[in-house]
Amino acid sequence: MELRRFSTAAAIIGTTFAPTYSFATSFELPIWKSEAEERGYILPKAFGLSVGYMKVEQGINVTSIELNGIKNQITTPGLPAFELCAPDVPSWVPCYEFPGTPGKDVPINDIDIDTRGGYQESEVWTVRADMWLFPFLNLYGIAGKISGYSETDIKVNVNFGDNNSLSLPYLPFRLDLDGNMYGGGFVVAGGYERWFTIIDASYTKTNLTVIDGGIDSIVVTPRVGYDFTDYGHPVRVWVGGQYQNIQQTLKGNLSDVFGPQIAAALSEDGVDAQFVVEQELASEWNTVVGFNYVINPTFNIIGEFGFGERQSAFISLDTRF
Repeated sequence: MELRRFSTAAAIIGTTFAPTYSFATSFELPIWKSEAEERGYILPKAFGLSVGYMKVEQGINVTSIELNGIKNQITTPGLPAFELCAPDVPSWVPCYEFPGTPGKDVPINDIDIDTRGGYQESEVWTVRADMWLFPFLNLYGIAGKISGYSETDIKVNVNFGDNNSLSLPYLPFRLDLDGNMYGGGFVVAGGYERWFTIIDASYTKTNLTVIDGGIDSIVVTPRVGYDFTDYGHPVRVWVGGQYQNIQQTLKGNLSDVFGPQIAAALSEDGVDAQFVVEQELASEWNTVVGFNYVINPTFNIIGEFGFGERQSAFISLDTRF
């Protein structure tokens, strides 16, 4: 799962002005800075660097589970021959002799996997660098570290053909998530008097390290807020919604999930069967509320909280220069 945040400067400025398309005598960022300040707008410093932490809990859906390296048949164990004689009976009474049965190769026509529920918990640490290209447009790059897990109950159904099948009970299917995340995005900001609005959009990719696979995330967060600075309080608050389109592809060995015995029973000789799991979020939208506290023109603290199907808590320390 990946971390989402927005630039402090987006909340600081109200930038619905008509640019004159004339540049200052020396190049400066953001572009049209002088024109904006002449109109009374207070702009943040052009460059920013922040460190953030976020914890997320949310439901997930497993869209598919694929197994590779599975046997095309299972050999049932054979029973040895034995003789059973009843005690304290005349010798002329014959004993029961069991001739034994050989093992039998039972074909596997297919294996179906049903899923029930799904839950994911993750923590993300990020470093983010941003730049105000225009007073209303911020560009940023982000990198970080994600850790956590996802868990789903699965039920395995084995079809042997000829109307013969075996269904195992639901078992927990847990996958540990650990990986490195990177990406980028942009913020569009505008405002009127003390009201402001910002739209944050980003794309990030996470390469997992504990298991194979990756996470691709598209996140769009529109927000509307109010600036209390003119009342003597350097605080800005907002409310909004967050859209997340996240596709997760997770790969690994069957023995790492179900143990070596079950894996050996299903895997081809000398091969550890592998799984490929496709997951998506149970809900794409949730509500967010947040605040920005300005310590001084250089440092800011940002906090944001998510509610609904996806619950989250985020905190960040920003510095601008």
